[in-house]
Amino acid sequence: MSTTIALPFPPPLNNLFANVHGRGRVRSQRYREWANAAGWQLRAARPASVTGPVAVTILLGRPDRRKRDLDGLSKAPIDLLVEHRVIEDDSLVQRLTLAWAPVTGCQITVEAA
Repeated sequence: MSTTIALPFPPPLNNLFANVHGRGRVRSQRYREWANAAGWQLRAARPASVTGPVAVTILLGRPDRRKRDLDGLSKAPIDLLVEHRVIEDDSLVQRLTLAWAPVTGCQITVEAA
């Protein structure tokens, strides 16, 4: 079984959390806004849950001409999949494939591994 979901382009790993005096590390404003928008898109897609070990493919469309590190763009989408119970836990991701592709935003495919 596999499921494919289209989401907005995720924030990079370096922009996910902020240090707040007295509260420690919290989600940044940018991350909260992305998670809210992406969460609504995810709910609208009604993806099937995939239990057990999974393989995740994340295709990302370049939003502009800036240089970006591909490896820091997987955390937010995978955490969103866990938060919305598409996958049970990110520790069950057995294979992770990241690639730049001619897509808008972010396209995620989850399948049983």
